[in-house]
Amino acid sequence: MAALETGSPESDQRALLVPGFTGSKEDFIALLPLLGDAGVHAVSVDLVGQYESRANAAEERFTLAALAADLVATSGARWPVGRRPHLVGHSLGGLIAREAVLTAPGAFASLVLMSSGPGAVPAHQRPALEALEALLPQTDLEVLWEAKQSLDAAKDLPLPPPEIQAFLRERWLCNNPVGLRAKAGILLRAPDRTDELAALGTRSMVVHGSDDDVWSPDLQFQMAERLNASHHAIEAVGHSPAAEAAEETAAALLEFWQVEG
Repeated sequence: MAALETGSPESDQRALLVPGFTGSKEDFIALLPLLGDAGVHAVSVDLVGQYESRANAAEERFTLAALAADLVATSGARWPVGRRPHLVGHSLGGLIAREAVLTAPGAFASLVLMSSGPGAVPAHQRPALEALEALLPQTDLEVLWEAKQSLDAAKDLPLPPPEIQAFLRERWLCNNPVGLRAKAGILLRAPDRTDELAALGTRSMVVHGSDDDVWSPDLQFQMAERLNASHHAIEAVGHSPAAEAAEETAAALLEFWQVEG
């Protein structure tokens, strides 16, 4: 699995950061140096089938169980001895991280669900995912990219700087189409396993933006209550706190992990 990392491997404060559906390890690029400066050895990964974590096209490689097993294996391989890492999952990465903790609770010191939810995405998020699931893998990813750009232009959505746009295009085209379809299926059909996680008693935190438009802030707050978890909402931030408000996100993580930043 392709990864970025920061901080000293000798640190006993460790964190594994897991991106969302169409994301990558670079989603945490603003967060990583802040964690490293605080003494955390932090590693962010590309999920298998994303960007630089290349994989074959077998559907069974991209099930929720298989993706969760990757996180457990990564935890053991990167930190074979010593204190277990904290696990942070963003959006789809939160559903996978939760599955990993339920599968192997001893592999992780704690769990942070970042802009993630108790199960499948709400109704307003389903049409685009259902369309993507129907189109893949037979539709070329370049065609889907161009269609998305046309839709964004019709909505007058602002474009990122050219170098960022070029990276986003490259990252999208590097997706394994079979894997992308399978991950869309997870978002559409993931069960609510909040009560199982609560019964496990893993120390947890729910963090999200106050303007999150995927799983609503209210739904995430309710999930935190069901988990008896810490809860942190970041004002005037949407679905990507690590990118939109790296400093406040880092501060929330360090406080939860009881690390003096």
